[in-house]
Amino acid sequence: MKILSLSLDLELSQLRRSILEAAGHSVTAITSEKEGFKAAQSSDHFDLALICHRFPASAARQAIRLLRQHHPDTRIVYIVHLYGEWPEVEADRYVAGSDGAEALLRVLQDV
Repeated sequence: MKILSLSLDLELSQLRRSILEAAGHSVTAITSEKEGFKAAQSSDHFDLALICHRFPASAARQAIRLLRQHHPDTRIVYIVHLYGEWPEVEADRYVAGSDGAEALLRVLQDV
């Protein structure tokens, strides 16, 4: 699966990238809002976009709008910090980062 990962937290982004690549996925990890918006509008194909809670909610909403417009088939998974948080963005699926890598990989299988 080709994945676009958006987070302003470099450490989390690198950790997710390593986990996802070890599971056989191709990951484009972006750690800036401006680059995230460019990727969301690019002609590159993504099967899935991961948006981290460390990406500001307003920027996440804008990235999602751009993804839906330019990549309507791309599924969007939003990663909240803790289970039970109510995110301010609309995604196809949600997963709690605090649930760990196994939870993230399970959600990817479901999508």
